[in-house]
Amino acid sequence: MERHQAMDSSLYRAAMDGDIDVLINSKDNLENKFTPNNNTILHVATQFGYIQCVMEILNICPSMYRKVNSRGDTALHVAAREGHSSVVQALIEYAKALNEEMENGAGTAKDMMRVANEEGDTALHEAVRNHHPVAVQLLTAEDPEFCHPANKAEETPLYLAAERGYVGLLCVILENCDAPVYGGPGGRTALHAAVVHNFEGCTKKLLDWKPALCKQADASGWTPLHYAALFGHVTRAKEILNTDKSVAYIADKDNKKIALHLAASQGHVRVMEELISQCPDCWEMVDGRGQNILHIAAKYKKKRAIKFILEKFSFSGLINQKDSDGNTPLHLLAASGCCQASLIKHPKSDRMAFNKENLTPVDVICRNKNVGALVFTKCIFRCAGGKLGQRDVFSRDKGEMKAREKYNAEEKQSRSYVKRVIEAICCL
Repeated sequence: MERHQAMDSSLYRAAMDGDIDVLINSKDNLENKFTPNNNTILHVATQFGYIQCVMEILNICPSMYRKVNSRGDTALHVAAREGHSSVVQALIEYAKALNEEMENGAGTAKDMMRVANEEGDTALHEAVRNHHPVAVQLLTAEDPEFCHPANKAEETPLYLAAERGYVGLLCVILENCDAPVYGGPGGRTALHAAVVHNFEGCTKKLLDWKPALCKQADASGWTPLHYAALFGHVTRAKEILNTDKSVAYIADKDNKKIALHLAASQGHVRVMEELISQCPDCWEMVDGRGQNILHIAAKYKKKRAIKFILEKFSFSGLINQKDSDGNTPLHLLAASGCCQASLIKHPKSDRMAFNKENLTPVDVICRNKNVGALVFTKCIFRCAGGKLGQRDVFSRDKGEMKAREKYNAEEKQSRSYVKRVIEAICCL
């Protein structure tokens, strides 16, 4: 019942204003007074950073430094969150002094620094999240052997520093702590976070500290290089490849995509160039659906990527390679409606290739219910000599049959027009 005794306004204001005399006059009741959030008078004095009040309260109520509020915060959590480094240091020194006074008090200071609140945050989590360098220095230097584990959101202090680009705090943690853990949500590491947010300093420091991080995958099987490729962070990709080129060949867990596949899907040509420059044979790899980089670029309508691939690798084996459904890149281009003439008209493109449904790329266009949206793609195919497959004619619905009839009619018109033009030229 004592924990629920309300703190009167004059006492709260004294802690808020640093009025030590009022606190001394109320010393018999200090330990039993709490705010609505169960903050003690020490929490309040710490909140406002009055070091003299903090020390006087600890002299009056020595055990108060251990007490927590409704969130599970100790006074050290509050001091670290607000960045009151002098209070942080005072609380640590006070707890260390108790170690010497108590018979079985070994570890009292470290125990205080390792206390986690309701969110699983230690004082170091709070100091890092709110970017308080001096507090981070004090907390890590005092307890170097502590690994600083993740909170309930799966965030470690090191991950928080990397995710926010706090390279100075990250360096302090790495320099002061013997073996800090580095995980984050979804199985990601601090290096994942640094790469996702394109933080140069954090990325370099983490790679120097633990090069093996570049090969560590998250819960989806994505390495930091996958994220660099996805977001087009070419410099981060280069740094990772310079550390370990083998990471370029690591495929994710579900779709078996390597970083090059992701770069192709987003049209990040500079990342593709870097990957292929350092790992020249990675272009040969296919994903879980048997699709190569040209399939993927065509599927996602990435014209610059298609152009780059054709300039770099104009091989029939790549251009006409079939995926697990028998689709060539042209089939996927036809399905997406991408008007990329360089692929459609490429001399090595097999415009009469059939997939497992016995469809040519032109058949795929005619099967599309929104064929009007594909009119330009259809025209390019027709000009390039793309043909209907004429297989499996009895399984087609009326809409597809009409589209095929229209394509045939337009093709005849095109041939007739070309013939007339040639005849006119010959008569000149």
